[in-house]
Amino acid sequence: MQTVTNYYYDNTIEVQFDFNNTCLVPDIPQKDRVVYTRPIQVYKGVTNILKVEIKNADQKPVDVTGHTLTFNVVEEYVFANANVVLTANVEPLNFANGTGYVSLAALDLVQLTDERYNYNVKISTCWGNVASYVDDNYGASGQLILVDSAYPVYPPNNLDLGNIGDTTVSAMYDFGNI
Repeated sequence: MQTVTNYYYDNTIEVQFDFNNTCLVPDIPQKDRVVYTRPIQVYKGVTNILKVEIKNADQKPVDVTGHTLTFNVVEEYVFANANVVLTANVEPLNFANGTGYVSLAALDLVQLTDERYNYNVKISTCWGNVASYVDDNYGASGQLILVDSAYPVYPPNNLDLGNIGDTTVSAMYDFGNI
């Protein structure tokens, strides 16, 4: 007997953002850098849930209650005039502790044709839209890989096995009794 093991991991995006709710100028000292940032991998054909954690430079959760967070998927190959190809709101799990989630619906991912994209998280504050940092060098964009082979988007076509008497397309004629 064969055993198939499945794993379910949170697809977590760590976002670095220093801001206080008094609308003073934010100060982001560069001291505790994230050592390793992996690309986010999402799959066509299913809804993908991405967990978003907002932390400060000390890796402590940041209260983002009252702010609007937006997750954007951006074309990777265009740098001068990058186009946002998909956008979704970050829904709160516990904004007081800096956690939320993004739901990327299967129907929204069907329109995307490339394999690699960039993503960013934009935070709307009293200063306007403020950048947040999602990579290990205080960059505002991370990598997103779109996989379309794990869960096929379109169902397979019906296989025509022909009939037994037709020697040109019959599976019985070509392969014998199956």
